[in-house]
Amino acid sequence: MLDPFVRTGLEPVIREYGVVVDDDIVIDEASHFWADVSSPAVTDYNRHLVTRDLPLTFFPGARSLSPTPQRVPGTSVVPLVNTSTNSWGQTSPDRVGFVKGRDKPGPHTLMVVALRRVRAGDGDEDGGPRSRIAVVGDSDFATNSFFHIMGNGALFLNTINFLGAQENLIGIQPRTADLPRINLTNRQMKATFFLSVVLIPAALAVVGTAVWWKQR
Repeated sequence: MLDPFVRTGLEPVIREYGVVVDDDIVIDEASHFWADVSSPAVTDYNRHLVTRDLPLTFFPGARSLSPTPQRVPGTSVVPLVNTSTNSWGQTSPDRVGFVKGRDKPGPHTLMVVALRRVRAGDGDEDGGPRSRIAVVGDSDFATNSFFHIMGNGALFLNTINFLGAQENLIGIQPRTADLPRINLTNRQMKATFFLSVVLIPAALAVVGTAVWWKQR
């Protein structure tokens, strides 16, 4: 779990699995958590055991991931979480705004799982089991502050079970004592506001006016 604009020394290891950690922060104006455009929210996932039946997840401050220019032999990379087409990878942490030619337009991948086949000493694939890693462009989604919100905790636990080859445990979540709450994306908040503040009062006003005019 590698946050934006932070070098950890793991980048060369991740490249060996066919994944490049981009030096940017993802901005998603179309789908983000609450009013923070730097917290991409995702409801539609690529099909995989880790993301099966997963509700909304969000990533407060995430970097994008890209494939290596050439495929690494013996590896298999599966993107799991992607942002919307209205997102972009911003290369500067000091501003919010797309700069053509410098920033990369979306959609962007925020999480992948990669498998690498164990190789024999002569460099040929030996057909044995594959090692597994998961790469996420954000660590905040799994912290105590956000673990219990929507699908963040489920995504983290599903990933751990997948990496441990415990696929039978994926989707089995521990019971929590958290109070029920509703968390919405910006798009859902706008739709709720329009429905409750604009559309329904306007409809009632039209009906009331029609009844008054008819009685008159």
